[in-house]
Parts: sequence; structure tokens; C-alpha cells
Amino acid sequence: MDEKFVDDRPQGALQDYPLWDYALAVYSQPAIQAQCLVLQDRYDLDVNMLLAAGYWACAERCWSATQVAELVAVSAELRESYVLPLRALRRKAEGPKRQDLYRALKNAELAAERLQIEALAQQLGGFSGNAKPKSQNRYLANLTMYAKHYKGSEQLKLAACLSELAVSLAAAT
Repeated sequence: MDEKFVDDRPQGALQDYPLWDYALAVYSQPAIQAQCLVLQDRYDLDVNMLLAAGYWACAERCWSATQVAELVAVSAELRESYVLPLRALRRKAEGPKRQDLYRALKNAELAAERLQIEALAQQLGGFSGNAKPKSQNRYLANLTMYAKHYKGSEQLKLAACLSELAVSLAAAT
């Protein structure tokens, strides 16, 4: 995700998915957007998973390794089949002569990301969570659990970036 989320949903769409509203609210903050993009572009982490980690922490819950695996599995097909290819095409289309194509690809990428957020929200709806006291540690725990699942031992390289995002997400909510 490079661009800000746009809430152009039809009336009633995603109404049962407060994750979307959370994602719109926190991703609109420049520091959070920049931190998420570093994690996306440098480490290939999924911004929607990062935002879902923050959402779950905001609900005072921490993910288990099993829950992260289920979330990644639920969203992987959408991410691999639609989000990433559309992002690559959109980035190729950047330039003054292809503005219409760029805009169309950006809208298609955002639509695919909304579908991914919906899939994540549906999966989250079936989870129970380990309650933890309010703190940025909950945010960092969820972000680290995702990074550990996705990147294994490489997650140690991510520690500073994840910590920075955890502080920003905790401050935003």
C-alpha cells in the first residue's frame, strides 16, 4: 500500500468491519503511513496485517502464533493474486503520460486491499484474545508475532521499525 486509503464504499459496505474504520483512521497519520511503508517496501511485510495487529491491540488483545498463521492464510491469496500484482503494475505506470492508467490501477489496488481487510476482519471476528493491560507492549507483541511468523529469524532486524510503529499506533488510539 503506497497511497492513503480512500473511504468510497457504497452505503452499508463493510459496515460490520470496524477494522476498516480503524485502518482508515490510523493510516491517515503521516508517521504511521511512513512506518508501514518502510516495513512493506524494505521487509515485504503486509500493511493490512500491520494495521490488523494494531486494531487487535487497540481492542486490548494479543495474537497467538496460531491466530497469526490463520490470518496470513486467509489474506495470502488476495495479497499474492491481486494486491501485489496490481501494486507492481501501478508503480510501473507512474509518470506524467500515464496518469489515467496510474489512477485506475491505484483504485483497483485499493479495492483489492479492501477485500483483504474484509477477509481479515471476518477471521478476527471468530477469535478470542488474550487480554492484556493497555500499553504499547500489546501493540509490539502483535507486530512481533506477525513478523516472527512471516519473517522468522529476520524479525530481529525489524525490531526497531516494529517498536517505532507500536509506539505510533499506541499513541494514535
